[in-house]
Amino acid sequence: MRTGTGSARRGARRRAQAIDPITFELASAALRATAVEMGEVLKHSSYSPIIREMDDFSCAIFRADGDLVAQADFIPAQLGAMSLVVKEIIERWGAGIAPGDAYLANHPYHGAMHTPDLNVIMPVFLGGRLFGWVGTAAHHIDVGGVRPGTEGPDLGEIYAEGLLLPPVRLYRGGAENPDVFAIVGAAVRDPVSTLSDLRAQRAACLVGERRVTELAGRHGARVLASVFDQMLDAVERAVRLDLAGLPDGAAEAEGFLDDDGAGGPPTRVHVRLAKHGDRLVADLSGSAPQVRGAMNVPWASTRASVVYAVRAMTDPARSTNDGVLRAVEITCPRGTVLNPDPPAAVSVRHNTCQRLADTLIRAASEIWPDRAIASSTVAFFGMNLASRSPRTGAMSVMAEVVGGGTGAHAAGDGLDGVDTYMANVGLMPVEVAESSYSVRILRTELIAGSQGDGTFRGGLGIRREYQVLGEDSAVTFYSEQTDPRFAPRGARGGGDGSPSKITVLGPDGRELPVGSKASLVLAPGSVIRIETSGGGGYGDPAGRDPALAEADREDERG
Repeated sequence: MRTGTGSARRGARRRAQAIDPITFELASAALRATAVEMGEVLKHSSYSPIIREMDDFSCAIFRADGDLVAQADFIPAQLGAMSLVVKEIIERWGAGIAPGDAYLANHPYHGAMHTPDLNVIMPVFLGGRLFGWVGTAAHHIDVGGVRPGTEGPDLGEIYAEGLLLPPVRLYRGGAENPDVFAIVGAAVRDPVSTLSDLRAQRAACLVGERRVTELAGRHGARVLASVFDQMLDAVERAVRLDLAGLPDGAAEAEGFLDDDGAGGPPTRVHVRLAKHGDRLVADLSGSAPQVRGAMNVPWASTRASVVYAVRAMTDPARSTNDGVLRAVEITCPRGTVLNPDPPAAVSVRHNTCQRLADTLIRAASEIWPDRAIASSTVAFFGMNLASRSPRTGAMSVMAEVVGGGTGAHAAGDGLDGVDTYMANVGLMPVEVAESSYSVRILRTELIAGSQGDGTFRGGLGIRREYQVLGEDSAVTFYSEQTDPRFAPRGARGGGDGSPSKITVLGPDGRELPVGSKASLVLAPGSVIRIETSGGGGYGDPAGRDPALAEADREDERG
């Protein structure tokens, strides 16, 4: 697949009606604030810790044709991805779209990312005409399938990954569609949480619809439509100016996943970047063919990874919308791990996205060495543990993500214990985990010595231990960078970070033989220990400031 903007496409694109700068700044800021407000409504009204505590969701506003114009910065994995769902709704429903409708979709081959990410999208009508869209995407703890938590690195096809929903009407004319609610409720392991979270997503959309309507009443619908257009044009122009100010050049980089998710060999991710003038070409065609396991990446997530890298290497503080994609051409053939043909499984695609993001950043660092940065962890330990609420006894699923260290750079050390690159998910608080699930968190700590050395040192990885309580529990977990060959790389003479490691102990304390990815049933008293990788170092370690080195020793950073 090849995407981008040629001269014909640029000429055909709508031009924004000229509006005064003050009106544009006020209205565009209000739209961005609306996306943030939608996120706060979702966060504070959801049931599931993965949404309300870990922020695994996103909210956005779209033009009538589906182009994304404003998105809140909750999780980069969904930057530039949600508009494909809106366009799929438009194509599928067309003239049938009506005020008060809300659409539900999660099908990875119809614009979505992976099945646990449920999109709830609402049209905004003004004067009886479709004016725009508001929408949310949120990771749900379970959408059915053969594994609690839905995900499984070894799953061989999309049909094993839970409920598949092309865009369907969750609400019709403002009322719940009982058929869809019944289907979803019957397919998932925790229907109370799932259905409640869907209602929370729709509540966030209602807030977005109200704010857009208010803005149209204040400025006029034609002016607000021009603000939409100009927001896209402004981001495109800013990205092009940034690119034009950077040296032309080309570079390539490769990275590897530990395996294919199903016990196969390492999986190659290859990037070739070429920058000329104000345009960037990202050629991903050297990446591996699609794999047997669930590490394949649907097109929405591959596109989002490129948007993330462009933003990271130009201006991370810039607002992001689909204008970014006008300055970028992506080449990625069908049938590859980054653009698979159905019915390839994709539920653990985020680990591959993390590796892709790292590889994009390393290629960009070759073209623009003054912006080089050491590699961050892409271990991205994920775990879904079937459990019961200690308060109610109801069956549920604990979904957990553990970050690690970011890479060092010319301006300083990396960050300790954060979710890196495409992710921005928080570590679940101990109190929430132990009050919501039958688990005990035995230990959460930074790992001394896990970082790469350098003039500036990488951030530290995290060690965390989970003890299963109550009854036998099915668990699926996965991580990357357990193979030392693929640990986070240093930059400009800096050292590599440590690899990650997963250890499982039975109730008797004996270590069980497991790999970096597994699905098994654990008896009460069993312990899962994760140790994530630290970030790579930057520069010659001999050049480290003695005061910083002394602070390292005092803090026992290793």
